[in-house]
Amino acid sequence: MVEPTKNILFASDLSVNMKQVFEHAATLAIYQSANIIVLHVMEESQLYEKRIRMAFGEELYKNLKSEHRNGARNILIGKNVDALRIRQAIAGFFEETGQNEEPTENNSLISKILVAEGRSIADEIASTVKEEDCNLIVMGCKQQGLLAEAMGNNIVRKVLKRSSVPVFVVPFHGE
Repeated sequence: MVEPTKNILFASDLSVNMKQVFEHAATLAIYQSANIIVLHVMEESQLYEKRIRMAFGEELYKNLKSEHRNGARNILIGKNVDALRIRQAIAGFFEETGQNEEPTENNSLISKILVAEGRSIADEIASTVKEEDCNLIVMGCKQQGLLAEAMGNNIVRKVLKRSSVPVFVVPFHGE
């Protein structure tokens, strides 16, 4: 028997294409009365970190990393135009489903916004699924060459290999 979905993990790379991917996650959340946990993973790279530290020094490196983390969080929590559009899309979903009220703190689809850091994006997604008790992962994938990419060495393939829950992949046009 299929368990009802309680928590949906929406994996975002913060690109403009994520709006259409989020719309799918929001639709699923509304129809299943589920929460959405938004996750953005900043991939660490020892090679690049070492080069940046050597070129700019430890203090500047820490500041750059902190700014990147804060910038990602600001995008996700609504302190930029794209996040405002996502929140407006959520309001539109509530109207379409007959709920005439705007999403508030109490009835918002988004229960948590997480910005994580790790050497493997797929590993971070898989561990967040377990930690947050998610029943479904929603993520995007460039439409052109979708099958070729799924068979190749990309994040979707890695998430599919590591996931213990269903993965809903939304193809999109773009970069």
